[in-house]
Amino acid sequence: MTLRRRLRPLLGFYRSARSYLPARPRGVFAPDVASSLTEAEANLLAELARGKVALELGSWFGRSTIALASTAERVHAIDSHGGDAQTGPLSTLAAFRRNVKRYGVVDRVVVHVGNIEDVAPVLAPASFDVVFVDGLHTKEAVERDAALLLPLVRPGGAIAFHDYGRYDVTEVVDGLGTPERVVDSIAVLRR
Repeated sequence: MTLRRRLRPLLGFYRSARSYLPARPRGVFAPDVASSLTEAEANLLAELARGKVALELGSWFGRSTIALASTAERVHAIDSHGGDAQTGPLSTLAAFRRNVKRYGVVDRVVVHVGNIEDVAPVLAPASFDVVFVDGLHTKEAVERDAALLLPLVRPGGAIAFHDYGRYDVTEVVDGLGTPERVVDSIAVLRR
């Protein structure tokens, strides 16, 4: 009796038992990852990033990163992962890394741990098709983020701002131009 023939019953049992295990999470929306990003917003990010190179400012636990990376060629994710005045002092890096791995997108995510002021200047101008901005929401911070990130967007590319309609994000975005599209609280501008 060959080894293959002896293992056949075991392989059948394994395949049957495996079907009862929870599936590895997949998809655009990661409902079990803490975030204020809605499912419609996640779908918008995935649509914008399809087959493209994306940059994200503000990853927190990774729901928006997962949405972008589910369809993007590559996502550069910038976050200090050390907490701030709006998210609290919680370090999120370990959970972020676990989440992008669990959702099977880790191979398409380049993690930049740091502040936008330190990371943006080392990135090549006009090198991203899509930029998603979800950093601090003060007027000064959103203006700074826009000034640092707009030069990184390729001509014809999109820059999407989260929390449009809230905080000081609306005033800054409206000062840059009329959004091409608004989904829940994401406003999309074209370069």
